[in-house]
Amino acid sequence: MNARASFPGATCSTCTVIEDEMGRDDEMTTVSGERGGGQRPSPGTGTAGGTTTLVIAAAVLSGCGQPATSSTEVPGRSAAGLAKVVQLAAQRATVSDRVAAAKLGTGQPVTDPEREAVVVADARAQADRDGVDPEWVARVVADQIAASIQVQNDLLRQWTEHPDSRPAERPDLAQVRPEITCISNELVAALKIAEPARAQEDCSSSLAAAAQAHAGELDDIHRAALDRALQSVCDQAPS
Repeated sequence: MNARASFPGATCSTCTVIEDEMGRDDEMTTVSGERGGGQRPSPGTGTAGGTTTLVIAAAVLSGCGQPATSSTEVPGRSAAGLAKVVQLAAQRATVSDRVAAAKLGTGQPVTDPEREAVVVADARAQADRDGVDPEWVARVVADQIAASIQVQNDLLRQWTEHPDSRPAERPDLAQVRPEITCISNELVAALKIAEPARAQEDCSSSLAAAAQAHAGELDDIHRAALDRALQSVCDQAPS
């Protein structure tokens, strides 16, 4: 018998202080997400199960105090940015479980083109303000949406075929959406740090290694979604 899905409450983090990836205690960055409060959930909740711990060497949350560190810089920092992008993509995929549960049995469509366009436009605008390639950011954020749609469709099909696995509660979509917005904001900041990796020959292998660190904590649905979410991360910058 399939276990019923459960969705512990989760919100995006506010101000976080993380040591520089090179281990220098004197280089610290204080940062924040634009919305929410409390602990950010680890990927691997919901149907995926488990907890993923990934050591991230650079702080990438946006909007609290000092701006994100320039991305033109320290060897290895862009790799840390890639790792953070993977972490956020995995988190976004698992949050989609609650979106699917909120829509289960309501007849509400999985896709919401109007809202999706707003999410992409907001990310593009934030990237433009932060000095990141806005078209690249828009593609990556659109990939997160595509991965979320994939998770929702897979879960709704699974819950239809195996009613005993359906979630016991219906989350409030209005409470889930601010968390998604927070993840999107953090993702743009992480992409700023990761951007130099696009020009590196080992971008794809570094991204794959970071994804592999999460894969063991995810089920098949969420591993496939993570692959979809990372599709454009190593796109080459225009020459």
